[in-house]
Amino acid sequence: MSAGTERRRHVRLKPSVDIPARVALVGDSLMRELVDVVDISVGGMALTAAVLAGTTPGKRMKLSIALGNEEEHAIDVVARWTAAGVVGVEVIDPSPRAAQAISRYVAELLERGASG
Repeated sequence: MSAGTERRRHVRLKPSVDIPARVALVGDSLMRELVDVVDISVGGMALTAAVLAGTTPGKRMKLSIALGNEEEHAIDVVARWTAAGVVGVEVIDPSPRAAQAISRYVAELLERGASG
């Protein structure tokens, strides 16, 4: 199944200005590169940034996320697809607190009527 015909397991929503999603790629050093969140679901995100150029499906990365007013969480992700400068990532075994923060964020976006 191609990325265009793949059936989504989770609803994807666009972050809103009033409840932003702040995400940074965490490198091997202390450097962090901010990335833009195109959309988010409880299982993953679509991200875009120059630093992600050349990312291929299967690549594992570490991200730092802060959703809305939540504290920052470290998560591991794996790239599942790429298209036109956007990388789709799946969250891999998040901590219970990180998973709960993502779920709360998505629920809040749904309540406010955001759609992806």
